[in-house]
Amino acid sequence: MRRALTAAVVLSLAWTRAFAQDSETDTEHNIEEPKEAVPPAALAPPVTVPATGATAVPGAKPKMGDVSIRGYFRGGFGASNQKGRMTCFALANPSGLVSKYRLGNECEVWSETHFTVVTYAGDDGVVADLHFMPTVYIPTTNIGYSPNGTVNSPSIFTTSTGATVSFPNLYVDIKGIYWLAGGTPWIGTRYYKRESVYISDFFYWNPSGVGGGVEDINLGGDLRLSYAVFAVDGEPAPPSTSTSPLLPSQIDFGFRNDVQLRGIRLYEGGELQLGAQYIADFSNHPDPNTGVSVTHGGYGFTVRWVHKLLGGDNRLVAQYGKGGGTGFGTLARFYYPDFSLYHAPIEARVRFVEVLTIQPTPAIGAQLAGVYQRDINFLGAEGQTTTWYSAGARVAYGVTEHFKVLAEVGYDRVTKSIGSDPQQLTKFTIAPTIAGGKGLMERPELRLFYTLARWNAAARGATVDSGLIYTATTLTQGSIFGLQAETWF
Repeated sequence: MRRALTAAVVLSLAWTRAFAQDSETDTEHNIEEPKEAVPPAALAPPVTVPATGATAVPGAKPKMGDVSIRGYFRGGFGASNQKGRMTCFALANPSGLVSKYRLGNECEVWSETHFTVVTYAGDDGVVADLHFMPTVYIPTTNIGYSPNGTVNSPSIFTTSTGATVSFPNLYVDIKGIYWLAGGTPWIGTRYYKRESVYISDFFYWNPSGVGGGVEDINLGGDLRLSYAVFAVDGEPAPPSTSTSPLLPSQIDFGFRNDVQLRGIRLYEGGELQLGAQYIADFSNHPDPNTGVSVTHGGYGFTVRWVHKLLGGDNRLVAQYGKGGGTGFGTLARFYYPDFSLYHAPIEARVRFVEVLTIQPTPAIGAQLAGVYQRDINFLGAEGQTTTWYSAGARVAYGVTEHFKVLAEVGYDRVTKSIGSDPQQLTKFTIAPTIAGGKGLMERPELRLFYTLARWNAAARGATVDSGLIYTATTLTQGSIFGLQAETWF
């Protein structure tokens, strides 16, 4: 009993400290899997608090009640050259993605604190963990800078304007069961094996959700097989006075099966990774006029090649999806994938992603990225296509051990086959930075930034900035400036 009370007190103190540190949308965000967003050398190991309050011994056997903590924070403030507070520039992609390059272009406070609590530690080495990650999102474009840090309110779009506390990681797993060949069974809701372009916060491979499965079964050598099944809810119901926030229809449901095989090494320093998803529609939602179901399943495939290079790596990705399987990832604020049972069976998506992250010298680091995405029979309209092109780069130059200069440029373009003008947006940011180290991914960073953006009339008409400061004008360029902090641990 005393042990359990001590663990509860420690967890409470850890929670308080995590949010008292002052707690937009994103970054490393993959708290449980930071290796995909940040090179391992840039991350400190998780802090472990023994249940008994004694000093932890490195490599010691886990005990029930032990708590380890990882986390991420980003936030700051800024202003527009049109006066008024900071707004953020993004190109609205008709496929549901909103693309932006992040440096000096994030209008919110975002905090993630991932707690891992040992709930069982067997004599045979089997360990069960409870994972819990409260996430705070405060969109400063709308809410302003709340002196009391308000994140939830019953008065939506007045006091809180959409600020939230959410729990994207809340699940249990069990490690060390010998007959699972290194595999880890789990059930709950979680960020699951997400892959992203860090500089644009684009989670192009993101099978996260509510589900369960067994991950990383060792097939020999580096080969690891993972299988999981997730719930798919369909889409939120149309707006109504009785439903806030919007909720999905009770009669819409699907099973999303996800299979991944990683660790296919054809040579030293190169790895092939394969993924497949199949969505089975299990809804009872016929059209009242025709009797034909309005929901559909689908399938999709992902192939990713990772090659170590110049102190980092190059990642080349190809994806194809059909029907409900056209969803692979998202830039949405809650970082959950863009799966829907309302995609027509004739819809298809082809996507290629290229991400090069390098650190050739201690003082020079960079990430370069490109995306090509083509949506065929868009929104179920036969013959209609939408194409999204995106390219950008961030460069970091370490002037001294704790000072570096960051520069980022990004370009997005969307074209449609229906004859409308292409939308395009270009942004450039310069940011002198006080940091924990010289490297591109060394954190913390305290930035002073200036961002300049240019766009065309078609992009402006589709909403080019989050605060609508420029969207409501005839301007085709604007700038923002301010301060921002980012860290992870």
